[in-house]
Amino acid sequence: MGTSYQNIPQTAAPRLAEMPTISATELKNATADVFEKVAANRAVAITRHDKPRAVLLSIAQYEALAGTGNPEWLEKLHEEYRGMLDRMQGPEQRAAAERAFNATPDELGEAAVWWAAQQKKEASRAR
Repeated sequence: MGTSYQNIPQTAAPRLAEMPTISATELKNATADVFEKVAANRAVAITRHDKPRAVLLSIAQYEALAGTGNPEWLEKLHEEYRGMLDRMQGPEQRAAAERAFNATPDELGEAAVWWAAQQKKEASRAR
């Protein structure tokens, strides 16, 4: 039923805490050196008063983040989402939503108790 999320890249971009930092003053005074640092590290956090204010990315990192096409795992996730959305908008689901919104508090309470009992039955069958 579900997409395997194991294939989602976990290191698509360096985390801020893992990035080298430079001060805004260093960027202003030694731009060429900063560009080299960015190229070597994919990204550099620019700080002002010791707080990160911006991130400077290498071209390779920018292209990886802004890629033209979606990776396969994202396409599969999108397809799964579209399927779930389509199933949720069918006539039966619309009627069920209408009944739920128009239900009295007593009817909602009965439905909750019924659902809990079903969950308990399923859990005991699984054991």
